[in-house]
Amino acid sequence: MPLSYSYSNFDEGDKELSNFAKALALPVRIAIIRIIMENNNAVNREALWEIPFNIETINKHVAELKNLGILKAQGFKGHITYSIDQSLFEHMAYRFAELFKHTRIFSTN
Repeated sequence: MPLSYSYSNFDEGDKELSNFAKALALPVRIAIIRIIMENNNAVNREALWEIPFNIETINKHVAELKNLGILKAQGFKGHITYSIDQSLFEHMAYRFAELFKHTRIFSTN
């Protein structure tokens, strides 16, 4: 009998961490995050257009990161500033650090 791997069987924290990792799993999204971080956590849309993708692709990924709660937008049409949700990133960074901390056991064997 094949094993059933139901997504609902996983810990909520593991699902949250997995979803965050999937949201950042594309190089264009990492580039968006990096540019925002390099600019003191505040950039306008045009600053992101230096990424070597077409504008529509960048805008699509910015919108998706915003819908996922990773990016925040302030301002009004034509004058929007994007920033990273710092509390979410700090929480996820901590969770990843905790996960990877356990890899040290591999180096002792």
